[in-house]
Amino acid sequence: MATIKDVAKLAGVSLGTVSNVLNGKTNNEELIEKVEKAVRELSYRPDAMARSLKNTNSSLIGLVLPNAVEPQYHEFMMTLEKHLRSRGYDLLIHFSHGNRLVEKQAVESFLDKKVSAVIIYSGMALDFQDEWADNKTPMLLLTNDTRVSFHGSIFYLDYAEAFQKTLNLLRTNKKAHVGLVVERDIYEAGRFREIFQSYFPDESLVVLADSIKEAGFRAAFELNYACDSIDAIIVGSQALGEGLLRGLALLHKEKIPIYAVKASSWVEDANRYAGEISVSHHDVAIEAMHDVLDSIEKPLLHEQITRTVSAELKVNTLTPHVILPGENELHFAMYDCSSARSLQIYSMIYERESGQKLHFDMYPYAELEALLYEQADRKDSFYDGFMIDIAWFQGLTESGLVRNLDHILQNKAYLSGFTENAIRDYGMYVESLFAIPFMSGSQILFYQRDLFGNRTLRRKFERKYNAPLAPPTTWMQFNAVAEFFTRRFNPDSPVKYGVSMTNGDNVYLAIDFLDRLWAYGGKIFDDFGNVTVNSSHALAALNSLVQSFLYASGEQLDSWDKVAGEFAEGNSAMVILYSSDAGEINDPTRSRVAGNLGYSLIPGGVSVQGGWSLGLNRYGKHAEEAERFIMWACDKYNGIPLTLMGGSTLRKEYYQSQDLERVQPWKKLVEQTFQTSRKRAMPEILDDSRWKNTIYTEIIPGEILRVLHKEIDGPAALANMAQRIEQLIRK
Repeated sequence: MATIKDVAKLAGVSLGTVSNVLNGKTNNEELIEKVEKAVRELSYRPDAMARSLKNTNSSLIGLVLPNAVEPQYHEFMMTLEKHLRSRGYDLLIHFSHGNRLVEKQAVESFLDKKVSAVIIYSGMALDFQDEWADNKTPMLLLTNDTRVSFHGSIFYLDYAEAFQKTLNLLRTNKKAHVGLVVERDIYEAGRFREIFQSYFPDESLVVLADSIKEAGFRAAFELNYACDSIDAIIVGSQALGEGLLRGLALLHKEKIPIYAVKASSWVEDANRYAGEISVSHHDVAIEAMHDVLDSIEKPLLHEQITRTVSAELKVNTLTPHVILPGENELHFAMYDCSSARSLQIYSMIYERESGQKLHFDMYPYAELEALLYEQADRKDSFYDGFMIDIAWFQGLTESGLVRNLDHILQNKAYLSGFTENAIRDYGMYVESLFAIPFMSGSQILFYQRDLFGNRTLRRKFERKYNAPLAPPTTWMQFNAVAEFFTRRFNPDSPVKYGVSMTNGDNVYLAIDFLDRLWAYGGKIFDDFGNVTVNSSHALAALNSLVQSFLYASGEQLDSWDKVAGEFAEGNSAMVILYSSDAGEINDPTRSRVAGNLGYSLIPGGVSVQGGWSLGLNRYGKHAEEAERFIMWACDKYNGIPLTLMGGSTLRKEYYQSQDLERVQPWKKLVEQTFQTSRKRAMPEILDDSRWKNTIYTEIIPGEILRVLHKEIDGPAALANMAQRIEQLIRK
């Protein structure tokens, strides 16, 4: 293994020079190139442990956890590791296994290694007041025991209020014999004993047990022996819960409702637990990371904090939409995308329970639009329903093809489960309902996180652009970063291309243009419907877009799926995708960048609102059966599974769920884009609304392609756009 001395010898410089280059303490380009070349040739990597022993500021952070079995601890550890790694820090991990001595030895070991900070997640009801009081290393304690004092920052994970809400709920539901299976430390700490006794003074139904499955299994029999008429149980951990459920199954008492103190998990909770008392350990880990890094990087300004993180009670009330028998075969025309393919697979449940055969025909974007207008002209009854792009909604409704669904407006419980404004934006026209929101459309910038965290690349970028390497927030920054990661312009780039982009005469090119146009302050139409695309703002946007293509592969990627595929291969540094098309890039079986994804708002912050609805054919012969199916497909019970299968949803349950960040960690960002995205503006066309969308499917992309092919320049393209749009409006 190469040493720093080998690097110095090969580069022909001193050890001090190598150290200065590696630590970013010199701007001498000649020396930097010599050292970096030697580092590459020798595959030299600094010894992180040795560096931590020599320096007071290491890149190592110590973490003590009770175990890695409980999902809440695992979620905390994985989230913390991912975000610390993106900031240039590594975790050293020890497990206490519920042993106070082991916990203390782990902390002492970290301090001996001169880690930059220590995080202790302790499940024990013990006082830390006198421990490490003279220590100068920043420390953070996470504990369930609100009585603990500590020399350092403290996060109290407070389950008391949610526990009391659970007992209130059980009392309201007339539950008289409630069992409690919990660890002794949790029972003694956090007011659990006090609260439980205020509802059920007789402690005969309290079982104190270690947090293992076997103890939960035994507790099922102990509770049943103590009270044969037990009618609800609260369990203190997932491991205990799994054992308890197994024991109750053997006793044929599976119907007893179980409420668990555990990490949220939609897949199991909806069917196994009546409710859960949980803290988002994903969010807690991020807050812990911020506090620890603040204490390391801003020691003179950092203030030790005491924070209470309250658990929430989630009652699992989701029940499947009732599926009624159907006699006729139903046909649906769908846009060929991941959401539609997910529904095609998932609908086997509907077919099995209804006995109804479903057929899904998948079409590319332009073909589906043309097909639906042809169906309207012929008053064709073949398709019972179809997907409707948000940009087609007005035109297709005015064509007479889409069946009115105003009677569904009376079903407020069904409609209230959609995200804010979803019914208005995706389902209504002139105050009438014509479709059910099916698929969200939010644009997000994705990038390979390790590229932006690489110290050598960061130094090179800063030397070239005099700015830090970071996810771009403007389109100028976007192009600078894309150029830096394009091997044609930077032979040292670890990836071939700076960005993956759609290419071709299609609506996707218009969307790329609109993202930039709005960021630069331009519009296609002003507030009075006048065509304003031929402007200085539009020229800046067009020039920015044309420049971006210099940093793309140039392959004929004519769909978001293909763009996502190129990025998933690891060939580019960045990509802008709709969230509905991004599922597979985080699937490690299909993507080389899975687990290495960063994500942020797109440059400029304003994206093109997309998304699709499911509507019914006005001329279809099986309207009632088709309506039952699309309401099932868009029901709140199915939003999460369809998203887990690679699609997307506009149902609140998905965005409110705490446990799905591992699958699509950007889902909170999706909610944010709902507030900032804009619809494509549509002009008034008196004779035929169907032609409105050609502004975005033909006119704008067609003129941009002519610029890319060097047939005309930017000003000529914008003048042509304006003229052709004016002709369309007036024809």
